Amino acid sequence: GKMKKIFLTLTILLSISVFAEKVTVQEAVEMAIKNNKDIKISMLDYERSQLDVDKAWKDAYFKINYTAEANYFFKTINSFGSSYDQMYSQNVTLTQPLYTGGGIRAGIKIGENYETFYQLSLDKTRKDVILSTIDAYINLLNAQNNLEVLKLSKETLNKNLEIQKAKYDLRMVTKPDYLESERSVAEIEATVTEGSLQIRLAKEVLANLTGIKNVDSLEIVPFTIEEKFSQKISLENDLNRLPEENTEYRMAVKQKEIAKGNIDYQKSSLLPKVNGFINYGTSNQTEFDALLKEANYNGTIGLNVSWELFDWGQTKDDIKKSDKQYQIYQLKEEDTLDNLRLGLRQVYYQLVSLEKTLDTKKIAMDKANEVYKLEQERYSYQLITLRDLLSAETQLRQSKIDYISTKLNYYYLVSKYGAYLD
Repeated sequence: GKMKKIFLTLTILLSISVFAEKVTVQEAVEMAIKNNKDIKISMLDYERSQLDVDKAWKDAYFKINYTAEANYFFKTINSFGSSYDQMYSQNVTLTQPLYTGGGIRAGIKIGENYETFYQLSLDKTRKDVILSTIDAYINLLNAQNNLEVLKLSKETLNKNLEIQKAKYDLRMVTKPDYLESERSVAEIEATVTEGSLQIRLAKEVLANLTGIKNVDSLEIVPFTIEEKFSQKISLENDLNRLPEENTEYRMAVKQKEIAKGNIDYQKSSLLPKVNGFINYGTSNQTEFDALLKEANYNGTIGLNVSWELFDWGQTKDDIKKSDKQYQIYQLKEEDTLDNLRLGLRQVYYQLVSLEKTLDTKKIAMDKANEVYKLEQERYSYQLITLRDLLSAETQLRQSKIDYISTKLNYYYLVSKYGAYLD
């Protein structure tokens, strides 16, 4: 029997060590970055934009085309009265753009701006995932801490119920007091059940973000950060740094630059295009076998100029549309910076407020603890009612939960503030 018990204990301990997956907040973030599908999509968008840049550059390089043609005529008469019923030709042509009205240069610039934009988009997606993961981690930590507080309350209230039951059996307390003890225990049990459910839901969210398959095995490690964060930073300096360092604003700037590039690209359509070409081949051969004779082939070097002179104003309309789009992105850029500055200020003031609140909430929790101990003593002398004692216990519980939640919210805000300047 004893060996069996030892074996069973070892088995349980081994099961816990094998299946419990302890994850720190840094590990959770790394797992989320590795597994998140939005990040993978952003990475593919970035890689696609790199290919677009390569493609834009290749528009400036020469192209080689081969053409072959066979024509059959129902009736064809030349100037000497002869008739042909077929014609063969084949040519190899090398074409080099010499002047495109700035179209190629504008295309390359647009491509490079898109590449930067998608690189910034990837950074922003990564930061959003990090912040979401930290938020989910903190929510789970908060739910677990709350449940610990509730369980301590449950123990206290259960002990109280046992005392009340013993007293009631001895007719030392009235039935209402005994029923009130029962009610408090039933209420806390329901709250504990709800708290357990909150933990389960918070675990599901974190597991989904990190890619952890076995939700039940997930265990997190409490973490702390430096207090008085607002004293270590300068809001004015950070507001000035925003345009250079904030990813979202830099994306807005790139969108504006892309819109400006589109105007230049559209304007290039109004200008002539000049291509140099080298052609080698033969044409107008009436016999197919003539294509095989070297004497029939010749080379040509020349310039090709094309210029669209009239299109009912379609190109000008396109330029006007591109200009409107540019104006929209100009306003969006300004709006983005205004909103970011407002957001950074709000987070900063929330941090300052919470730093002050945390001190008072810590004092409130300590006071509530003192009050509860005093109320326990007073109740033992029948100086207060049971309802008064239970009210003091509820107050202590709420002040603990409030303090823990505020502290964790403070940690999240520190992360959120940092995200503005990464």
